[in-house]
Amino acid sequence: MAENFKLPGSSYEELIKIVKAYATGKVGAPMSLEVVAQTAKMDKTIVSRNNGFLVQLTLISEGNKKAPTQLGSDLGRAYSLNMNEEIIQIWQNAIETNEFLTRMLSAIKIRNGMERTEFVNHILYSSGSSTNNNTRTGASTIIEIYKVAQLITEDDGKIIATERDTLVKNEDSRVPQSTMGETNSTDVISVPVPLPSVTTTHSSISININLDVSLEDFDLLNEKIKLLIKSLNEID
Repeated sequence: MAENFKLPGSSYEELIKIVKAYATGKVGAPMSLEVVAQTAKMDKTIVSRNNGFLVQLTLISEGNKKAPTQLGSDLGRAYSLNMNEEIIQIWQNAIETNEFLTRMLSAIKIRNGMERTEFVNHILYSSGSSTNNNTRTGASTIIEIYKVAQLITEDDGKIIATERDTLVKNEDSRVPQSTMGETNSTDVISVPVPLPSVTTTHSSISININLDVSLEDFDLLNEKIKLLIKSLNEID
């Protein structure tokens, strides 16, 4: 059943300019439409027709004068500083906490992918929007946001859902955690190192050594192990 969901009123590029403009303000401090438009270097009407979408994603507050939220401020700064991982994570969080955008993503998964035109039409119908150039642009902007968030891929006009952000997960999984909380450079990791068996004429002995390594030395661990094994092999 169609609902009243406000789509973006501009292209993805223009939307990000608006997000960055709001992020120049103080979190929670209302900003006039004129100030945001001047900062974004675009007409006030363009900013205005995107505000509804940004409010729905809690990137800005409601009210006559909108204020950047913490989430919106973080997203704007991440774009300004080209912090790609933060951009991915913030968009994912915004999408996952929005019922409409989550449901549109589920539609792709249920259908095992959709053609771009079909998905645009599905977004338009589900949002209760009329079909015109502005709303089609808004639906395409949502698709671009999904792509930036690494939640979909597009190949030859077909959109397919992907697994949730594996990039950050893979980066995190490279380093063992010494505690249940966050790990910093002063934490020590105990790494078991199996060494070659030492063989005598009557028996063989297997030796295991635990190395305590700080995170700042973790990248050098592999080389240190090689040197240790080499030195042991040289023992008569």
